[in-house]
Amino acid sequence: MVQNKLKEANEKLGIGDSDHLRDKQLIFVYCSPKVGSTSLVSSLRIALNNKYTILHIHNENMLRSLYNITDISVMDIIHYNKTQGKKVYVFDIYRSVMEQRISLFFENIDTFHFNNSIEKLNTYDIDLFIKRFNLICPQFVIKDHFKSTYNIEYPDVFDYKNKYLKIIKDDITFIKLRLKDSNEWGFILSYILNESIYIIPDYKTSDKPIKELYSKFKTEYKIPQNIVHQLEECDTLKYYYSNEERSQYLASWQNKCDGQDFKCFTPEEYKVYVDISRDNKYKSDVHYEHYFDNGCICNGCNYQRRIVYMKLKMGKNDIGRIDHKLSISLKNKSADKQNVQHRQPRVKPFRMKII
Repeated sequence: MVQNKLKEANEKLGIGDSDHLRDKQLIFVYCSPKVGSTSLVSSLRIALNNKYTILHIHNENMLRSLYNITDISVMDIIHYNKTQGKKVYVFDIYRSVMEQRISLFFENIDTFHFNNSIEKLNTYDIDLFIKRFNLICPQFVIKDHFKSTYNIEYPDVFDYKNKYLKIIKDDITFIKLRLKDSNEWGFILSYILNESIYIIPDYKTSDKPIKELYSKFKTEYKIPQNIVHQLEECDTLKYYYSNEERSQYLASWQNKCDGQDFKCFTPEEYKVYVDISRDNKYKSDVHYEHYFDNGCICNGCNYQRRIVYMKLKMGKNDIGRIDHKLSISLKNKSADKQNVQHRQPRVKPFRMKII
């Protein structure tokens, strides 16, 4: 019965069982939200979509709401695929706690926290958002999948020199990255996966319609003293940041401290807040353009993916998004161009060709 459910889950997630390399190699980016995971997923898809099935999952709620997968966990699916003889990687990312909290707050600020359109929110006084964030800030429970969900043994000290952790258990490779090292992810991932990978920035709050409010919030926000004290006691910050990194991080927030304590919601008050906010939601939280690359494997998208990969390799930023309809159009144009070139002799002895 369980085996049937796991097989069905694979089908819903688009994990094939053929002999194609892409069906034999899986990458799960299985982490908490707002840690830079969409950038990681899209970058991996640009470089490896023809060799790996790349999945992005935050939790079982996501399995249920997006794929109608119930009664089995993400880890069940991961281990099941390993038993099917697949090569499996699992990636998690650490992001500094205050930045992740702020990003989580702004992710659904219109649909969840204030139940109003972004256009209306941009007319609100910034102090209203600061007060609301301080009320709920300590209640943002951020799950560390690497240490609490994967069920693996991890070292006592993070590898600050290489800037990642790699643990192999039951022939599954678990990787922990830090968002603060994202400018080096290309080198790190290329080494781990033995492939040339280039990182693209993706789905940043500063690029969304809420960006002006988000920017103003970051500029004017003053952190209460009691929340700074909480940061000083944060276990994940102590683990993933070296003493020097942690000291610099805490100093940056201490410099933004207003010197006053703030009375935040208790867990019970926060639960009431969540229940009311959920009931009042005026539209869905589903983001239809969440990724730079949604992972489509049609010929048109693969063609566009190769173009983007070459542009990233050459250091270009004018890459746009992988769009299914646009990709088909570009594929057709490329085919027409190649047919013309095939009928005509080359004028120059050397020509760079994107393939």
